[in-house]
Amino acid sequence: MVINKLSSIKILNNQLILFHSDDHVAFVTDKVDTSYHSHNYIQITIGLEQDFYITREKDSFYTRGIILDSNISHKLHGYNEWQLYLLINPESIFGESIKRKFLHEKEVYLIGEEEINDIVKLNIQSTPEKSSLIEYNEFIEKFREILGLSNFYLDHTIDSRIQEILKYIETYPLDRLSVKELSNVIFLSESRLSHLFKEEIGISLTSYILHKKVERAFYLILNGMSITDAAIEAGFSSSSHFTNSVRDKLGMSPRIIIKNSRYMQV
Repeated sequence: MVINKLSSIKILNNQLILFHSDDHVAFVTDKVDTSYHSHNYIQITIGLEQDFYITREKDSFYTRGIILDSNISHKLHGYNEWQLYLLINPESIFGESIKRKFLHEKEVYLIGEEEINDIVKLNIQSTPEKSSLIEYNEFIEKFREILGLSNFYLDHTIDSRIQEILKYIETYPLDRLSVKELSNVIFLSESRLSHLFKEEIGISLTSYILHKKVERAFYLILNGMSITDAAIEAGFSSSSHFTNSVRDKLGMSPRIIIKNSRYMQV
């Protein structure tokens, strides 16, 4: 696995340590307390100090480790304790292996006490500002080993047309990206492309594009751009459009997430 970005955000008395890779985003924080929201990521949450509450529809879990499938409405109470979060792209090999091993015919998986203790011993909480790319790579490989995913084989084949679309999205300006534009790339109708993308990837094409726009906007903001300018450059119609999208997907507004933050590229 290739990690293409590693960064740290220090938030005054608290910290939010952010690691961004090709197939997942990981962060360690003591500031998460969300309202009901859903997102396209598979979410893994580990309590680094103690149990936390997570509520899904009518079910509540007081646990120290949980895996939650994508697109499941939930809220989480962190109580100012430290947690590790992994938000994993569900169409990646990492995401597919988690779904096949832990989420087959279920939406929630509670991680065992032994695995949680082994993950906590990896001490990701102590890494931040002096972290190196190598250290994080070592952490995530050990994390996968603990969950029994390091050698999990998948016949992961995606329709070549969708592979082309995924590559195109990575290089095309997001402010000009649309389903119509993408349909012209592979000479399919918009409806046929949308159906094929959902069939192959498991999420809608419009949701995937939105995810990329949110990701890009935060990258620009954390590199010094204003929320309004970053939102527009990432393809949102306005800063309020961006704010509403983030609140819907992550359960918190952008201003709460980045408040008093400082970005450092490692």
